[in-house]
Amino acid sequence: MTTKITEQDETRASLYWWFASLFSQELTAEQLKQYRASPLGQGRALLNALAEQKEFNDAANAVITALDNLVKLPHPELELAADFSQLLLTDLKTGAPPYASLYLDQKGLLFQQPHDDMQALLQDQGLRITPDFNEPADHLAIQLDYLGNLILQTSTQDPQAQHQFIQRHLLNWLPQWVTRSRQVRRNGFYPALAQLLLQFIEQDSQQPQPVAAHI
Repeated sequence: MTTKITEQDETRASLYWWFASLFSQELTAEQLKQYRASPLGQGRALLNALAEQKEFNDAANAVITALDNLVKLPHPELELAADFSQLLLTDLKTGAPPYASLYLDQKGLLFQQPHDDMQALLQDQGLRITPDFNEPADHLAIQLDYLGNLILQTSTQDPQAQHQFIQRHLLNWLPQWVTRSRQVRRNGFYPALAQLLLQFIEQDSQQPQPVAAHI
């Protein structure tokens, strides 16, 4: 049976892919321009749209404030790259690396059951991690990318698979990761973005369609 893909499906999938892209690699100077208030870039327009929804107002505005402070600096892309590195490319002692295994394994080790579970899901769908993104399968960006694909495969007509994935593979560790990200003091862009992601996922899991309806 052919799955009917609605506009809301496409919007939700695109939002998860957007979050995935932001947590997979640093923004370049050219990409950062899309988040400036003037002239209004696509990234900024998306954040503004999220800020207009009461569920995401505080978190989205925190991201916007961090960006506005960032672009005042002489080399904002270098500052943001340093933030990315300190938060996402270090260990739990100094940062908040985005791997489910670290937060779900009792010893805080990589390549544990969450990694194996994600590998199995990817293989079942015939998906592979691109060679240029050499990360464990339970990296947040990979999980979000998978969820975007899952949305288009199952559609909002049958959201149960999406709901189960969110509960079993994201919401079981993301709150811990967001809390940890707040403890890493830098510009504040990525911790605010992490909080926005968490709020979006929590709301989307409860009401898949309305979240994307006005974005």
